[in-house]
Amino acid sequence: MKKQILTALAALLALPGLAQTNFRSITFDEALAAAKAENKMVFIDFYTDWCGPCKMMTRDVFPQKAVGDYMNEKFVCIKLNSEKEGKELADLYKVQYLPTFIVLNTDKKVLLTKTGYEEGQAFINDIDRRIDPNKSPEKLKARYDGGERTPELIAAYASLKMAEANESRQRSEREAKAKEAADMVRDYYKGLGDADRLSPKNLFVYQQFVESPTDEAARFMVEHRNEFDADMRQEIEGIISRLYQSQVYGSFSGSIPYDAAAYELTKGDVNRLGLNTDKKYDACFRFIECHAQGDLNAYLDLCEKEYASLDETLQSLLTSNLAKLVKTDDPAIRQRAARFLRDRIGGMSTNDMLFAVYQLTELEGRDSK
Repeated sequence: MKKQILTALAALLALPGLAQTNFRSITFDEALAAAKAENKMVFIDFYTDWCGPCKMMTRDVFPQKAVGDYMNEKFVCIKLNSEKEGKELADLYKVQYLPTFIVLNTDKKVLLTKTGYEEGQAFINDIDRRIDPNKSPEKLKARYDGGERTPELIAAYASLKMAEANESRQRSEREAKAKEAADMVRDYYKGLGDADRLSPKNLFVYQQFVESPTDEAARFMVEHRNEFDADMRQEIEGIISRLYQSQVYGSFSGSIPYDAAAYELTKGDVNRLGLNTDKKYDACFRFIECHAQGDLNAYLDLCEKEYASLDETLQSLLTSNLAKLVKTDDPAIRQRAARFLRDRIGGMSTNDMLFAVYQLTELEGRDSK
């Protein structure tokens, strides 16, 4: 599945007091006592001040309503800095990667450990599947093979397949598992009527399994966006915004191959849906359309003319994909692209410099053809 580029939420959502997930300012022992009194489990988010994915979870995932509703119902949630007040517990539970999330029962038995950033619905689906005995791999398979097609089962079983895909070391196996999950959800979605497609129970389809504006679920979501329940509408709008940003940026970087019909659909939707009122995608469109003409010298003319006016995200995408974007047997074009990078590398961030060095290797190396 394509790597999606996430849109940052408003800065206010990063404030703990506004987060939908209720992280309580209490100690671990107090959390255990509260969990026992409320018949819940304890959820610990181990983080550090310097951890980027930790900040992304706080900013982008925990404020989501669906995440908060799930987490607050099942857990007493606390955050612990693994280098400060949470160091002793982090050592006890052998926290090595950040963020690390641990779920415990009130007897301090660890029920689940997971690490790293994950998008909202996928995050809670994975947790729910792993703490619910009725959602073991064996039981999910038996229920599915037995003909059950409830939203709960499809969400859990597809989540399992995606988890297996992510854990697979072989690319062919990863792709097969991911395709199995996508096909399962696609077949399920085809059998739904409009009322079910608008139901909150099927929100997971739009959150996790819509990859392209041309997908059937994407077309329905866009055309019926104002018919979803009021509680869902903000989430749907966010999904649509992220979907089209991912599509435009993917086309800009060359990670999504150019297809004229799909591109025109995307561009038309972006403008029709009001996603480009600030003209933030205009530069992307110019680059995509210029590149699609096939004249790489004209494309490099545009790079040289407009690079300085691109925002940091677009500069990074261009820097880290230029060799692919100007892939050619013509040494003069490769040399010109390399020169373009060398002329600008001094003003790049450290990360972009590293990307630029790799691109230069591709452009100037023996195997660049």
